[in-house]
Amino acid sequence: MKLNQQSIRETIVGPVFSILTPFDPETEEIDYPALEKYIGAIHDAGGKVFYVMAYNSRYSQLDFEEIKELNAFVAKKVKALDETHVVIVGDPPHCSTKTTIDFVNAAIESGADMVSLLVRERYYSAEQIYKHYAMVAEETGANILIHEMPFLCGYGGPSVQWPIELLDRLADIPEIIAIKEDAKDDEYSDEVVAALNDRLSIIISGGDQSQWLQFVDKGCQSWLIGVGVFEPQLATNFYRWWKDGKTELCDRLIEEVQKPFFEECVKPFGWHLSIKAALEARGYMSRHDRMPLMPLSQGEADAVAASLAKMPIDELLSQ
Repeated sequence: MKLNQQSIRETIVGPVFSILTPFDPETEEIDYPALEKYIGAIHDAGGKVFYVMAYNSRYSQLDFEEIKELNAFVAKKVKALDETHVVIVGDPPHCSTKTTIDFVNAAIESGADMVSLLVRERYYSAEQIYKHYAMVAEETGANILIHEMPFLCGYGGPSVQWPIELLDRLADIPEIIAIKEDAKDDEYSDEVVAALNDRLSIIISGGDQSQWLQFVDKGCQSWLIGVGVFEPQLATNFYRWWKDGKTELCDRLIEEVQKPFFEECVKPFGWHLSIKAALEARGYMSRHDRMPLMPLSQGEADAVAASLAKMPIDELLSQ
């Protein structure tokens, strides 16, 4: 069943689940049985939006054919569980527009509903970026998500935020229906939400549920999960509690799980390594990745597991 744009947008509310790619610790090959198990856990928790993406899904550790294979595997497994689930996959961070078009066509053929386009080429002008998205839309007709994060500046110096005027112009391209807002700058994010919420589904990233709560009343429909990565039902429970007005449970998850995880695990070890260790501690996949990304040592992984053990995770899962 092919989902139309209205169905996709109606589904992109609440938590959006990024897909972590598991690797076999001995061979460094993608561990597809573990990935299938993880996709099933998200589905069983009530997750409806699955997002294969450049960073959490480890595109930088995969070659182009592996990225296509990963995208197709997730799309097919998710759709086999429920055809109404939304599957978002990505293109390689560093590639030509021609290559992006090839990836988009392959993704749609495999059953994905939308493709997240991330431009990591250096930024020289708004027209450069507009033409890239417009060309992909015209050539493929696919539903597109803008992965908006600060550009690498072509003229040197600090990174560059997307001009709001550029985003406003892109939002009028019919094929563009969503944006991952990844600036991690509250004042700027406020401008993005105000400019786009009537036309695009907005997935805010960075800060987990706490970040979304700042913008939901302003029109931001969803957030990219944080602690829900290592236990998917935490995210779906939070959204259900929020809808039901159970603010005390929302506050508990933030204060007793989210904040301690970021303070005790992410702060000393970094997001990518600590979240893999947390997934291992919860029994979903190995913490190992491909070189040159080394996993946490056993002692560091034990520290992450000990931190999780102190949190009321299982109690909150039962609420």
